Amino acid sequence: MYEHGLARMLGWVSIGVGLSAIAAPVPLMRAFGMGDRPKLGYFLGVRDLVLGVGILRGQNAGAWVRARGLADALDAALIIGGAATGAFRRGRAPIGLVAAAGFSALSFWLARRLDR
Repeated sequence: MYEHGLARMLGWVSIGVGLSAIAAPVPLMRAFGMGDRPKLGYFLGVRDLVLGVGILRGQNAGAWVRARGLADALDAALIIGGAATGAFRRGRAPIGLVAAAGFSALSFWLARRLDR
């Protein structure tokens, strides 16, 4: 089934983003419109590593992919809130918002397919 291959790809992407956020948190946070927040970058990086490893382990992948979708939805809410209050730069926020919303939608769709 291609769903399992797509889940593995999502797991590897999560690990890659997690490692990037840990190795260079400020540039990554800036790229996604979250400003100079290295502690937030470290936190999100560790979270993505945990989710990526959970997805790749293959046990109950649907639940891990759903957790990935929830994490991305929370990222989108964080970006919207930060942009609305002026905590994050509004000019870069749409990039992070589109990425978070897109991966969230993909993850929820994939989780439903894996649970069949």
